[in-house]
Amino acid sequence: MGRTKFSELRKEVDARPGAAERLAAKRAETLEEIRLWELRHAEAVSQAELAGRLEVTQGAISKLEHSEDVRVSTLRQYLEALGARLELVAVFEDEGRSVPIHLGKDTAA
Repeated sequence: MGRTKFSELRKEVDARPGAAERLAAKRAETLEEIRLWELRHAEAVSQAELAGRLEVTQGAISKLEHSEDVRVSTLRQYLEALGARLELVAVFEDEGRSVPIHLGKDTAA
């Protein structure tokens, strides 16, 4: 059984009609729906390291990453500990309009 190099398979996929558009859409979809733990992994930060930065337990980080309902302030602190900034945007799909939301004194710039 012969083997095919990944680079050759990639060329075949890229050569298909509409491949670039489908790949771009998948990339955008993936970025829209990343989970907190996936983001932490992408930044190569362990739960223990992040817990140290936030002065909480590793268990608290695990609980946060698996929570379905997170306070905005907690999410802001988590992201800042990863070196990111939280931005909130209200999206009105029918109108094609996006409005930045600023909560409290810390987010207004």
